[in-house]
Amino acid sequence: MEFVIAALFLISIVLIGLSFFQRDSFKELEQDVDTLQLSAMQEIYKLKKKVRVLEEELLPSEVVISNTKSNIDQHTVRQILSKYENGMSVDAIAKAEHVTKEEVNMIIKQNERVLT
Repeated sequence: MEFVIAALFLISIVLIGLSFFQRDSFKELEQDVDTLQLSAMQEIYKLKKKVRVLEEELLPSEVVISNTKSNIDQHTVRQILSKYENGMSVDAIAKAEHVTKEEVNMIIKQNERVLT
């Protein structure tokens, strides 16, 4: 009986020792998933950055800035269009940008194609 208990004790010590030297496949898999996730996030960031640059290049070319009646700069026109797209009223936009309602309506009308 003592021999069986000693044998089981030795076998348990050997198995515990082997478990420390065995590779942990779940840890490697977790590291692989983390690496893949990080690289995917980096790619998404790069793509978003490229899309933002493209939008900045394309948006000004689509916005009509030919205001012969007034001297409104391009930045103000973009601000007016942005506020209009966000649902601001013409009166509120005119007050915020210090322009007349007619100028705001004219800019919106000239840029209807961009706004749709």
